[in-house]
Amino acid sequence: MGELRNVIVFAIGAARYAIELRWVREVVTLGFVTGVPTAPPVLGGLCNLHGAILPVLDVATLLELPAGPPPRQGDGALVLEAESTVCALRVDQVDHVASLVETEGAVVDASGRPLTLLDPVKITRRALELIAAEPS
Repeated sequence: MGELRNVIVFAIGAARYAIELRWVREVVTLGFVTGVPTAPPVLGGLCNLHGAILPVLDVATLLELPAGPPPRQGDGALVLEAESTVCALRVDQVDHVASLVETEGAVVDASGRPLTLLDPVKITRRALELIAAEPS
């Protein structure tokens, strides 16, 4: 039997994911998102949240899936903090908060469906690698 994880479950497109609550600073509605013309697809744009400029990341790109739609004002987002990096992940819907059992990098929801358990440390490291690798 795996470990019990306190997670937030969310959807991006038809896919559902989970992230441990300990990494989530807050759930927000994005304000105005400014695109960065020369940025790689992983960086959907920048937004001002409580006076701080945050990068808005595209989770699909980080998971090597086709890029999602560009983030825009009114979209939902999870503000994450990992290794002193604060960023926003655009999400389509936040489903619920739950305590779920982790097994082999996934958690199983109440209906028995496995959900990918995202690792914010890996996500932020991957995003920084992709942004740094982009030719200027």
